Amino acid sequence: MRDRKSDTAHRRAAEAKLGRTLRPDEVVDHLNEDKADNTRINLDVKSRSVHSAGHNRTRGLSKLRASLRMIKERKRLY
Repeated sequence: MRDRKSDTAHRRAAEAKLGRTLRPDEVVDHLNEDKADNTRINLDVKSRSVHSAGHNRTRGLSKLRASLRMIKERKRLY
């Protein structure tokens, strides 16, 4: 688990954006995937379940794209 002391800058910025404290079940996502960019426009607050579902969907699409690419190149799927 990550150290919360080093994880607070983006959480504080998101709280300032929302005007309230974050709930324990909320996570802050960096839209441009640059963890150092804590500008308000780059931060998105989501529930932990919605955040996880988005990552799972992205991983599933990546696997599908890889499989389709392998089929196109006529390589064996494993």
